[in-house]
Amino acid sequence: MDAGTDVESLLAPGRTLRPSRGPVVSALPAGDEGARYDRRAATYDRLIGSRLYNRLAWGTSPSQYTAFAAEAVAAGSGPLLDAGSGTATFTAAAYRETGRPLVLIDRSVDMLERATGRLADAPAAFVQADLLDLPFSPGQFSTVACFGVLHVLDDAPAALAALRDQLAAGGQLFASMLVADRAAGRAYLNALHRAGEVAQPRRAEHLADAAQYVFGARVDIRRTGSMAWLRAGHQP
Repeated sequence: MDAGTDVESLLAPGRTLRPSRGPVVSALPAGDEGARYDRRAATYDRLIGSRLYNRLAWGTSPSQYTAFAAEAVAAGSGPLLDAGSGTATFTAAAYRETGRPLVLIDRSVDMLERATGRLADAPAAFVQADLLDLPFSPGQFSTVACFGVLHVLDDAPAALAALRDQLAAGGQLFASMLVADRAAGRAYLNALHRAGEVAQPRRAEHLADAAQYVFGARVDIRRTGSMAWLRAGHQP
C-alpha cells in the first residue's frame, strides 16, 4: 500500500481491516473467503482485454473502458474509490498516471492481487470488501467509480445508494453497466442470467431511472452497444 493512501483514516468507527494476501487487506468478516470469481481472474483479464470479444459480445471496445476510467480520474483531485475494481486491466494506465489517492475494493482477493501487480507504483490501497457493506465513513471520496459491476447485482438502486453515501458533497459517480438494449447483447445477458452469472438484464433507461431516484437530480447517461455509461453528481 502506498503511503499516499492512508486507508485506515477513511474507516468508519468500529470498522477494522485485517491482513489478507500481499498488500491486500480485508474488511470481510473472518471466515468469509470472498467471491467465486477468485478462480476466474485470468479468464476475466483475457475477456475484458479482448477487442474481438468485446466487439462481438457487447458492441464495445476496451479502449472505451479505458477512456471512461480516465474521465473518472480527471474529475477531481481527492480520494477515488473504485468499487468492484477487478484486476485493473483497463484502469491501470489512468491510475498509474494520477497522484490521487486510490482505494480499490473487490470481493475477490485473486482479482485484487492481479491489480496490485499492475499498480505497484500507484498511490493505491487494495481492500477486499463488499460493495453493499463498505467499511468507510460516509463522504470520504470526491470520485466513486463502479465499472462493469451493477449488472451482476440484483438491487441496483441499493448499490447506487451505497456508492452515493461514499461521495463527498459535489463529488461524482462514474458507473458502467451491461444493458439489454441491443439484441445480441440481450441474448447473451439472458443466457448469463440463466446460468446465474448476472442479475435480470435491464435496459439503459432503467439504470437512468434508478440513478435519478437515488441521486435526486438529473444524471448523464449514454450507451455504446450493450454498455451504458453513467455520471451522477452528489448534491446533498
